[in-house]
Amino acid sequence: MLPRHLAILLPLSIFTQFSFAQDEMVYPLDVAVGPDEAIYVADRKLPGIWKIVDGKPEIFYKGSKTFRTPLNAVRCLVVDEDGTVFAGDSATREVYAFDADKKPVPLTDGYIGIAADLIIDGDNIIVSDLETQRIWSFPKAGGKPEEVAVIAAVRGLTKNADDQLICVTTLENPIRRVSSDGKIEVIIKDRPFEMPHHCAIVKNHIYVADNYSNTIWKTELKEDAKPEAFAKGSPMQKPVGLCRYKEGFLVADPHAKQIFILDKDGTVTPLVSE
Repeated sequence: MLPRHLAILLPLSIFTQFSFAQDEMVYPLDVAVGPDEAIYVADRKLPGIWKIVDGKPEIFYKGSKTFRTPLNAVRCLVVDEDGTVFAGDSATREVYAFDADKKPVPLTDGYIGIAADLIIDGDNIIVSDLETQRIWSFPKAGGKPEEVAVIAAVRGLTKNADDQLICVTTLENPIRRVSSDGKIEVIIKDRPFEMPHHCAIVKNHIYVADNYSNTIWKTELKEDAKPEAFAKGSPMQKPVGLCRYKEGFLVADPHAKQIFILDKDGTVTPLVSE
């Protein structure tokens, strides 16, 4: 039997370790930048959202560990120009907006199954849904989603310079363009990636985070283009989320438990000090 003074201290020690863990990212899947350059992170196993300012993370919203509660399985997020945070959560089949009190407001009445990525399109949100194998669009204020396109295994979403929707799928012919009337055109053919996730466009190039190959790929948006590794390997481990940041990018890596800064030359550095 433990001495009485150790028995009293042990629970306190466990609590202290638990509290310390709450200052560290657990499984970051997506990252987005707000208008004030604050950085927001969707952490699947927190579960919830972090806000990072000056390299220091703080909890923006912490969900419950109870399944079917808001953000229990958050997977993606995006921030509007007015600072509104939108997040997709597969536990409740929903996309949420966060009001001034940082409370999640459901927007689609449980219509979205597994939101893989979100982008803002004027007054609408566009979302890729792994469960229904579709891309949907719905008003930022909330409403019934409308079908944009039917694409299996669809994940990353972005817009090109001509305001055309570009998507990434994990199947063959991974990068496709979707017209306003839902027609789908293949841009990058075959299987140049292993497990592509999120993407971002700079001028006429698209950058793709590939989880399995531990690579950020770069390729022109044309049919005969051959993707090349823009950044690869350590300190990254399994990159998933990708967004523009200043002249480069931010990368969310759930296995490294880190957000990385990727500069315009492909150099990778941790955002959060360890």
